[in-house]
Amino acid sequence: MVKIVKGKYKNVSLRVDYDYNIIVKAPKRVSDSYIQNFIKSKQNWIDKQIKRLSNINEFKKTYNFKDNVYLFNKEINWTGNKKAFYENAFYSEILPLVKQLAEQCTLSYSKVALTNSKRLWGSLNNKKEMKLNWKIVILPKPLAEYIIIHELCHGKEFNHSKNFWNLVSTYIKDYKSKKKQLDKYSFLLKDSVLL
Repeated sequence: MVKIVKGKYKNVSLRVDYDYNIIVKAPKRVSDSYIQNFIKSKQNWIDKQIKRLSNINEFKKTYNFKDNVYLFNKEINWTGNKKAFYENAFYSEILPLVKQLAEQCTLSYSKVALTNSKRLWGSLNNKKEMKLNWKIVILPKPLAEYIIIHELCHGKEFNHSKNFWNLVSTYIKDYKSKKKQLDKYSFLLKDSVLL
């Protein structure tokens, strides 16, 4: 299904959501025929996205958030308050991990806050204040470490330039593989795991 949204946008943009809808955002002045041609020109990209999302949706079925909680990808049968479990895990597991990795890599940060972003696993501002998504505790530990080191590296390179990725690679040689693996878990950002 194609959804076209016209508004105060500068350019035409396109994305595919987890239900395989094609969402096009366009400036009001752009004609419908231009939008149709734009969609046709992006067909290969759309097909790749649908295949990618189909793989993610299949992978998602391997998790049972109704009956379990997950700590570093290990399934734990749980009937208590899931929100409290994940918050406690964030403070008891993630905060010490940030401190440990910062010391190991000799990278600095000023503080860490928990966030519930539907788009990002983490961020670091120019005051070196780090925000980490609480769902990081669900990920396999090497991917949680990748996210933390990625954010710590922003303390030295505040961008995603070649220098930034070179810095990341000094601490995580296979960062490209980690980045690819992390994409499979992107459904966690959008979905509720507190069923």
